[in-house]
Formats: sequence, C-alpha cells, structure tokens
Amino acid sequence: MKFGDKLVGLRKKNGLSQEELAEKLGVSRQSVSKWESNNAYPETDKIVQICNLFDCSMDDLINDQITDLKQIERKEKNNITTYIDSFLEFITKTINMFGDMKFSSGLKCVIEMVIVGLLLALLGHILVGISSSVISNLFSMIKGYTVIHTVIHSILSVVWFIIEFIILVHVFKIRYLNYYDKAKEEKKNTDNSDESKDKIKLEKKENVVIRDGKDRPFAFLSVLSKIVMFFIKLFLAWIALILMFTLAGLSTGFALSVIHIGLGSLFVGISITTLSGVIGTLSLLIIIIKFIFNKKNKSNKLLVLFLLSIVFFGVGIGISIISFKNYKFEEKSTFNAETTQSLKYEDNLVIQSEYLNDLTYEFDETKGDDIELQIKYNDKLVTAAYYVEDYYGLKVYVASADYINNNFYNTYKIIIDDLKNNKIRYYNQNLEVKVVSSKATIDKLLENESKAYNYKKDNTKNGYSLTGISHRISMYNNCYDDVNYNATTGELIKPNSCTCEKVEKDNQIVINCY
Repeated sequence: MKFGDKLVGLRKKNGLSQEELAEKLGVSRQSVSKWESNNAYPETDKIVQICNLFDCSMDDLINDQITDLKQIERKEKNNITTYIDSFLEFITKTINMFGDMKFSSGLKCVIEMVIVGLLLALLGHILVGISSSVISNLFSMIKGYTVIHTVIHSILSVVWFIIEFIILVHVFKIRYLNYYDKAKEEKKNTDNSDESKDKIKLEKKENVVIRDGKDRPFAFLSVLSKIVMFFIKLFLAWIALILMFTLAGLSTGFALSVIHIGLGSLFVGISITTLSGVIGTLSLLIIIIKFIFNKKNKSNKLLVLFLLSIVFFGVGIGISIISFKNYKFEEKSTFNAETTQSLKYEDNLVIQSEYLNDLTYEFDETKGDDIELQIKYNDKLVTAAYYVEDYYGLKVYVASADYINNNFYNTYKIIIDDLKNNKIRYYNQNLEVKVVSSKATIDKLLENESKAYNYKKDNTKNGYSLTGISHRISMYNNCYDDVNYNATTGELIKPNSCTCEKVEKDNQIVINCY
C-alpha cells in the first residue's frame, strides 16, 4: 500500500478532513490532496509530524510492503516492549533532568508536583466518596450491602489513582521534561554564543509551557488510559441501562398523558414534560452509546436536542404547576357503604383497624358492655372483613378490607371522576372505623390497647379520636426455641437455654433474646 493510501485511511479513521489535517500540519489543503493522490511526497519533518499525529512509526508509514492499516494497529498492540521502553525513557529523562538542575530548582519541581498530587488526591477523595455512596445506595436493599459498598469504593479508588498518576506524569512532562528537551536542543545550537547562555538555564523557567499538538503522552501511559477508559465505559453502560428503563417509563407516561389530555391543562403540561423527557433521555442515551462504541459524533444536533428538551421540560413543569390552582385538594375518602358488627366486651380485648389506621370512639351509655363497630368503606373497591389475632396475650379484633377483583379499574374511574370535577384526593384509606359503647367500656378498651400500642388520644364532642397508632413492643428472638411475652402481665416466658433482656425506654418495650 502506497503512502498516500495509508494517509487517506489514517485521516478518515481519526475523523479528520483534508482541511483539518492541513491545519494541524501547517500546510495547504492542496498539499495534503497531492500527498493522498501520490502525486507528491511530504518533507521529512512533515512525515515525523504525521507519525506523531496518528501514533505510528515512520517505517509503518513509508514502507509499501505494509498493505493493511490493521497491521499497524496489531503491531502497536502486540509490541509490549514499546511500553517498557517508553517507561524506561521517562525514567532516564527524569534522572538526567534532575542531574542537570540546580538543587533549588529540583526542590522547587518536587514541591510543585507534591502540591499537585495532594490536590488531585483531595479531589479524588471527594469524588470517590460521593460516587461510591450514590452507586452503593442503589444496592442498599441487597443482602451484603457493606461488602458491595467496599468493593465499589475500592474499584473507584483504584481508577482515580490511575487517573491521578496519568495527570501527574503528564503535567510533569509538559512542565519540565519537554522544556528540558527544548533547552538541551537550544544549547547545542547556541553553544558558541555568549548571549544565549542565560536562556538555557532550567532554573529560570517560571511559566507553564502550554501543551501543543506535538506533545504526546508517553506510550506506557496509554495502557493505564485504556484501563481507566474501560471502567469509564463500564460505568456509562450501567448508566445507559438505567436510561433505557427511564425511557420506557417516560414513554408510557407520555402515552397515558396524551390519552387523558382532554381532562384539562394539567395533562397538557404532563404531556410536554414527558415528551421532552423522552427526547432528552433518548439523546443522552445515543451520545453515551456512541461514546462506548467509539463512534464519532460529528454533529451537535444531539446536544442541541438534549438542551432543548431541558427547556421544554421546564415549560411542561410550569404549565402543570399553574394548572394545579384549578383543582381542589380533598383529604377525604370516597365511602359509599356502611356495615356494623356487634361485640361483647371481654378481658384483654383490643379493637384495631387494618394498618393501624385512625380510630374514632363514640360514647353511648345505653350499650353497657356491648360494643358496636360501624365501618364505612367504598364497595367499588373493597368489601369489609374481620379477623381476630393474638398479640402478646391480647385478643385483637381487626377490621380489615378485602380488595375486589376489578379494584384497579374502579380506582382509576374514581380518580378520573375526581379530575373531571377538578378534585384531587391525597388521603384515601379503605376503611373508616367507629367504636360505639359506654364510656367505661371504651376506657377499658383503651387501657388494654396501651399495653401493646402507642397512640395519641384527643377528646371529641362525644368521645375520643385516636391517631398515630404504632406498635409498642419489639422482640428480637435469636434463640432456637420460642419465647413468649404477655403484655397484660408483663411476664416473659422463655426456655432455660435462652437469655433475655427487657428494656423499657421512651414508652417502647424492646426484648432481646439470645
């Protein structure tokens, strides 16, 4: 393969036009065109620049026996000695440079690199800490979370250490080694000139040398860079997977909001918000996938589209928020049915609603020891049910609800009807339970309840209202045998092989058995 054909292949592989290549080499586009058509041959210094630019050897470029660009790539990949020689070259240059420097200049170099290293280490500590915490929190529900957090933190620490090493070496290279090479070259050319002696003293350099196109990192750094890039792409692949699920959710939300757009401007805002979310997520996903698979993104359209999606996302949110002013918020459930249940008071009886919902007690002195449970519910969603359970020696009568088969559809209809009437319900329990009995009986019920439950009691016009109901007893049984606790007597029944500790604090009872 001729030189011109290789130049065309290398240029296209690196995504450069003839104009861009000409600009980097400091020649005209016509010169590049002549080289690629094999009508002219570049000068030696330009060949060296081309080799530096495309990371290949001069022999690879001008040897016509090499007929495939992939041979150059394989040669670079398989030539491990290149990386070793590069590392040894770096060590040699560093030793020679410090040997030629004055002690004060060498000390200044070391202090400067230590400061840069410490700043990078501090930045890494912050970034690794934040990143590992964010990623680990996604696995917080998995057993062995601590091990996962440690592994993720260790991987991120190693990756940042490699990044820090690459940055530190490259800063050292462009700030000192490159200047050292330049100074040595100037010394050779001006060895006989008295005027130039002061110019080549390394200790006189004060300003940072800006890296130009000719500065290439040492070959051994490319290995570390590939390791870092692998972990970066792995992390981005994980982000892409999350974006795919997000895209599916946003697409579903957009479809549902469009279907209900006739219900008002609220759904117009939601439609705009979800559509912009779909476009933005899709744009970001394409950008990440192209980066992972090393695809050149020559257009800025995706980035512009992503930025526009953010703008319209904000517009949709704004429309949705403004639309809320047309809705009336109700803290009230939709109950359309009622049932009653008669009970007789007995020792250690407690009455509860499912999920420890609020309870209302109403006095009726004609009841005596009789108890009437009045339960309101929505018969389109649930049917009223009852069950009795033993809870630490208490007989707990629980009013509960059984969902009917088309519960989801009926719930959907209730929500839609509310929206049509400009109403939004933000509290919708399935049952409303009222206990009706004499004051003496109700007081005994509450006394029983206080043995195993905490609650807040408020006086009403003709009774009590209980809110904030929660369990008072917590038992952690690490014994092989059962341990029983009776809340009515405070007695702990345990086998002889088991040791138990009962602690009462802040109106809570904690029992540890081992």
